[in-house]
Amino acid sequence: FYVFASPAPPSQSSPPPPPPSPPSPPPPSASPSPPPPSASPQPETYTYEVRQMNAECAFQWKNLGEYASAELCSLAAGVAGCTTFMFSSAYTSWGCRCCSEPDPPKEHSLWTLYNVLPCSDPSVTCVLPGTRLLSAIGTAQAFCDGPTDAEANFAAATALQGLIPARDAYLATDPTFASALDTSMSISATVLSKSASGMCNEPATACNDGAVLFHWLRGLLLLIDRNASRALIDSAPRAALFEAHHVYLADGNWMDDNTVQLTESMYDDLPLHLRVDGVLYEAQFATMTVRDSFRCGGDHSSDGLLGGLTERGYNVFKMDVGDGTEEAFGCTGASVRGDHSMTVIRHEVAHQFDRVVQADTRMSALFDGLKASAAVTDDWLRLNCRAGGPDEFFKGAPQEIIASQVGNQYLLSSSTQLHVAVDRLVGGSSAVALGWVLFHLEMFASEDGTRSRMYESAAGLDLSVAADGTAAVLCVILRRDGVGRIGGVTVPGCGGELTISYATASSTALPSSAITTYVDGSTSDGWSCDVDPAVVICDVPSPPPPPPPTSPSPPSASPSPPPPFVPPSPPPPSLPPPP
Repeated sequence: FYVFASPAPPSQSSPPPPPPSPPSPPPPSASPSPPPPSASPQPETYTYEVRQMNAECAFQWKNLGEYASAELCSLAAGVAGCTTFMFSSAYTSWGCRCCSEPDPPKEHSLWTLYNVLPCSDPSVTCVLPGTRLLSAIGTAQAFCDGPTDAEANFAAATALQGLIPARDAYLATDPTFASALDTSMSISATVLSKSASGMCNEPATACNDGAVLFHWLRGLLLLIDRNASRALIDSAPRAALFEAHHVYLADGNWMDDNTVQLTESMYDDLPLHLRVDGVLYEAQFATMTVRDSFRCGGDHSSDGLLGGLTERGYNVFKMDVGDGTEEAFGCTGASVRGDHSMTVIRHEVAHQFDRVVQADTRMSALFDGLKASAAVTDDWLRLNCRAGGPDEFFKGAPQEIIASQVGNQYLLSSSTQLHVAVDRLVGGSSAVALGWVLFHLEMFASEDGTRSRMYESAAGLDLSVAADGTAAVLCVILRRDGVGRIGGVTVPGCGGELTISYATASSTALPSSAITTYVDGSTSDGWSCDVDPAVVICDVPSPPPPPPPTSPSPPSASPSPPPPFVPPSPPPPSLPPPP
């Protein structure tokens, strides 16, 4: 407000004063502040109840895709507006299927009908995934204070196995889950750090189920941190293996450091395409489990709690390098013993190479052609001592062909395998055997096809040397013929090229002859080279680490939307289950 003084009365001689200026208008009132924006509505979350066992919908509406559990199916079904759904825990590949009409249900022993229940309904009791996560992590937090409870640890590991792999779905539906995930990561890191420093009352073992609980604490941190700094704080060799090759060794810290380091060295020597497109295909990392190290005596209940972290993994035996050896070339006329522990690891890693072969039209055609051509024992390089021969076994279990012939032999002593195969071709007993070795050279070839890798253990070069689990890489030069097949193999230091001829011009033809061609043009039948490690073993540049997978949203980020709906997929539910 403005206050104006009254003017003094004018004197008679003074002129009249000018009229007063009009008062300034009051300042405009400030615009009212807009009301604070209303909080975004929290996403609805859902739970479920069994409507009827051994039953399917009277009429189906849509197939929402494959989910690992009825709980995850219920979340997707609720978002889709379904009130009932059918799910098969025995055959999750059949999908999560909404009902348009649940009644009258049809009888089916492998389906179960469920009702979808919204957690916003006051009559529905929901324990949110975030609450369950914090409860399980709370058990881990209490572990170091002891005495620990094996039953509680097992239950917590079971809960984490259901929650951690499905975190994206829970982030999308549970408003408490992001915060719970952040808290759980912090607690997991603290517990593992205290354990590494000896600050827990007892170690995490198979018998107190702390080992399997810690497995899930590590898995959570590896998935979100995307490095091993917190998850594997108690083992530098395991951390180095993960950082170099995205392989998580889940062994409850059982293996000795030498075995872990030799495993890393084996991965160092593999071509990048076999690691990325085979071992790690479409996975953030692969898990190498030692299942026996989580077992307490005859109790195998923890076996089912080790899987599910990522899409890729394999299991190896509970043994260290030096615990024993295996004869890799039994009944072939050659003899090389490989360390048993590394043989098993190489075998299981080579299983992962099947994906690379199956994804390559040319390689899969070579594989199928060799498998179809094999008929007698000499056509196979492994299991030659098997009663009845190896043919029936390998054709009945083709997934063992690469694992056995590459994992047990080629990665141990490629030169011995090549000698056996060439001798069989020259002797007339098999052309298929050399076809397999050429196939192995193709698997390990460079992108331009001019080079490949062979592997040689000290025991393979000198039978007086004990197998120690190591194998060096041999630099091999490949010469291609006009069809693109391997026409020559040169191992530096051998003094000549192994020259290969084929019976026909087909790209999948079997070799018909193998001779050694020397620099002066002279030749001799077969492969006459004895590998000289002083000349042949060469340094392979350290391989680059696999490219990092697409980064997931951090726990505090906006959740990913639920997966898109997919149309219903036959087979119809009334059909018998697939074998």
